[in-house]
Amino acid sequence: MERSIENIWKEGFESDKSLKSPLVKDLYTKKSKLIIDKIKSASKWDNLSLIPMALVLFGLFVFLGKMLLGFYLGALLILLFFLNKKMLKKVDGFNSSANTYLYLINYDTQLKAIQRFYTKLLAIGLPILIIPAYWLYFQGTPLISGFMGADMSFQILIVVAIALLLSGLGVLSYKLSTHVVYGKLIKRIEAIIHDMEELEKLDI
Repeated sequence: MERSIENIWKEGFESDKSLKSPLVKDLYTKKSKLIIDKIKSASKWDNLSLIPMALVLFGLFVFLGKMLLGFYLGALLILLFFLNKKMLKKVDGFNSSANTYLYLINYDTQLKAIQRFYTKLLAIGLPILIIPAYWLYFQGTPLISGFMGADMSFQILIVVAIALLLSGLGVLSYKLSTHVVYGKLIKRIEAIIHDMEELEKLDI
C-alpha cells in the first residue's frame, strides 16, 4: 500500500495544480498514518520485550545464586516497562482526526521530548541504579573487600569513574538504538511537515 502511495505522491508534485488538489493533502494524511503506525508498532514491541528480559535476568541470577540481584534488576525492567507504557499512552492520546499538520507537529514534538527525557534519565539514573547492582553481584568477594580497604579518595574516584562510564555508555546506546529503530521514520515525519508547509505557501 505504501509503495502505491509513494508513486502517487511523486506524481502529485509534477505541477502546482496537483499540489493544490485535495487528493495530495489526503495522501499526506495516509502517508503520515502509515509512518506513525510503524512507530507505534515498533515502540510497542520494543517495550514488551522488557518483560521476557526481566524474567530471563531474574532466572539467570537465581541460577547463579544471586536472587536479590535478579529481583532488583527484574524489578527495574518492570518499572521501566510501566514508565514506557505511560509515555506511549501520552503520545497516543493525541487526536489524529484533527488537522493532520498540527497532529504531526504535536507528535514530533512529543517524540523529541520523550527522547530528551530518557537521555537525562539514563545519564543520571543509570549510574545510580546500576552501581548498587555491581555491589550486590560482587558482595562478599575479594574485590569488594579490597575496595573497602582502599583509601577513601580512591574509592570516590573509582565510583565516579564507573558512574561516568555507565552514564556515557547508557546515553550512547540509547541514541544509537533510537536512531537505528526510529531514525528514518522520524525523518520522514519531519519531511512531511516540511512538505505540508511548502504546500500551504503555494495555496496562499
